[in-house]
Amino acid sequence: MSSQPSKWLKYCLNNFVKSKKTALDLACGKGRNSLLLANCGFSVLSVDINKEFLQCFSHNNIKKIEKDVEKFNNWPLSKAGFDIIVVTNFLNRSIFPLIINSINPYGFLIYETFSIGQEKIGKPSNKNYILQKKELTYLCNDLLLIKYEEVWAHTPENQYFKQRIICKNV
Repeated sequence: MSSQPSKWLKYCLNNFVKSKKTALDLACGKGRNSLLLANCGFSVLSVDINKEFLQCFSHNNIKKIEKDVEKFNNWPLSKAGFDIIVVTNFLNRSIFPLIINSINPYGFLIYETFSIGQEKIGKPSNKNYILQKKELTYLCNDLLLIKYEEVWAHTPENQYFKQRIICKNV
């Protein structure tokens, strides 16, 4: 897994997100996107189930929580909600309503995860963790779609099928 922040997140921050207030990095892993958000001026809540991953990074603008976000009773993660929620390489369809309900009015969801085709070239191969064609648009249909992409990357460092979306809660 790359230690560089998501190129999709960088693109979205540079082109669509103007207000830099609160952010949630959901299933943050080792914090690559949390650090980018914190360096951009966000107050970040970084959440992951893996305590060792959470110990891999720190920043004054980051608060870390070890929590299993797939358990419904662990929501809401913040009573105040978030101006931006970032999810990369994580999929649990059942918590999508909880994620969406955590976005403040006029806040953004930036989501990027594996798509159909991935199972033929590597992990994940379990269909529970792979989006079907255009599925991300359906999961986000209560939000205003700003941009959506289906991508296939094939480079010496990376090979993957993904869907990417940025939506706004209006």
